[in-house]
Amino acid sequence: MKREKMEYKLKKALDADRYAHTLGVEQTAREMARIFGADEERASLAGLLHDCAKCMTLSQMVKAAKGIPLDPVMKESKALMHAVAGMCTAQEIYGVRDPEVLGAIRWHTTGRGEMTALEKIVYLADMIEPGRKMFDGLTQLREACMRDLDEAMHMALRMSLEQVRAQGKTLHPDTLAALKAYEPEIDETEPND
Repeated sequence: MKREKMEYKLKKALDADRYAHTLGVEQTAREMARIFGADEERASLAGLLHDCAKCMTLSQMVKAAKGIPLDPVMKESKALMHAVAGMCTAQEIYGVRDPEVLGAIRWHTTGRGEMTALEKIVYLADMIEPGRKMFDGLTQLREACMRDLDEAMHMALRMSLEQVRAQGKTLHPDTLAALKAYEPEIDETEPND
């Protein structure tokens, strides 16, 4: 599908703020791909479509993810579910067939063990894009994202763990698997440092 048609469909599917965020993620993913030697076109496409299902209702997201095994935590969370639904929507509605692009969309919320460079780039670009509301550590994370992909992933995953703990929730198993790539000994239930 041509870019103009994708943009047209996205503008209809997303609200204005989400669309602006999407363009910021696309730009950031392309820049990071250039820095780390990843495919810029793939990064751009994954960034553009990473939230294509974000404005669906939870039931629409679950329906869009037909045939994908979903854990109970995923089924109850729009924040997590939109990534799985987005992967399916990118394939069904936007005609994306590239497994690397689809993987980057699929894993941009939770991460996973053994992430590809493109998956890391889109995960991080989503957190640091220029329009992102300021949060503790964002400046340091942005700096890390421009110098070392793995350092930035470790930092971002740690931030996710601490945010989830502060909310009294449990870290999603996929995010824990991603964090274990950097901290093999981590116990998700350990108290805050």
